[in-house]
Amino acid sequence: MYKKIYQGLSCVTICAVLAWPVRAQAQGAAAKPDSPGVQAQIDKAKKIAGTFWAPEEKFLCEESRTFDGRSTAAADPGPVKLFDNLYAIPGQYSVQSAVVFVIPTSAGIMLIDAGKRKDVESVVVPGLKTLGLDPANIKLIVVTHGHEDHYGGATYLQERYGAHVALSAVDWDFMSKPPAAAGAAAPSVPKRDMVAVEGQPITLGDESVTPVSIPGHTPGSMGVIFPVKDQGKTHVVGMFGGGFIIWRQYNDQTGAQFVSSVQHFEEWTKKMKVDVELQNHPGTWDGFTEKLALLQARKPGQPNPFVVGQQNYTKFLEVMSICAQAALDRRKD
Repeated sequence: MYKKIYQGLSCVTICAVLAWPVRAQAQGAAAKPDSPGVQAQIDKAKKIAGTFWAPEEKFLCEESRTFDGRSTAAADPGPVKLFDNLYAIPGQYSVQSAVVFVIPTSAGIMLIDAGKRKDVESVVVPGLKTLGLDPANIKLIVVTHGHEDHYGGATYLQERYGAHVALSAVDWDFMSKPPAAAGAAAPSVPKRDMVAVEGQPITLGDESVTPVSIPGHTPGSMGVIFPVKDQGKTHVVGMFGGGFIIWRQYNDQTGAQFVSSVQHFEEWTKKMKVDVELQNHPGTWDGFTEKLALLQARKPGQPNPFVVGQQNYTKFLEVMSICAQAALDRRKD
């Protein structure tokens, strides 16, 4: 049903997570034509994407060549319920605002990412209350990587409510010594707490998420895999928590590392039978906004549009991997 909506989508509104500002081409300058090798990769990505992941391919393989890190935010729908046991507090779908995912458990609330520090009191805490959840019950925050738009709110939640914070050991170090930004004050980081280890489930009450190491976007980025319920039926979410590679964003070493990480995450998602695609910076490029509209108009008996199926989820990562390699190869042309 929702595949048709993906056809012809514009990828103007993008919610992407960026490690550093992208070097934009001069306004109005034509992009250099792709080499035959890169064009072959794009053609391969298009074939795999089909109509279902066409927006992803268009942005990651093509529009990313001149993307300058800015995006037009889509309308903010406010806190939303995606599954029986999963909520999202999205803020605005833009590069400036990461989504906070909420998993209620028998022992309290687990968050995946915590948003920016400036948004935690104005967006995250009120969002939880709108969902009928008490922020004082936040017990655990799983931070996917050490950028402030993902960990910034964790400091406040740790200090105010005593929430524990889980992050990879590598990104605990990275977070405490971030790359210097001109004119920017060092952000306040949470107190070093739990260390997330690949393959070791992070559990709170009756819910668990499994971290997977995906270095590249940051040295210790993590993907997470976890079960959700929809009308009593179990599905499995895969969330690649480490952004994506775009034109001139990375050097050759980190770019190659990123490609390997996508492939590594794909192996894990196949093993754990992932059939739900979510991103912590979603947008039209992965169909989040369109699927959310369909979910809100869903009638009894209709499928949850966020359940894409195991085969389609694999295609999503394959397109990401191919487009990342194409972006990397453009540096050599």
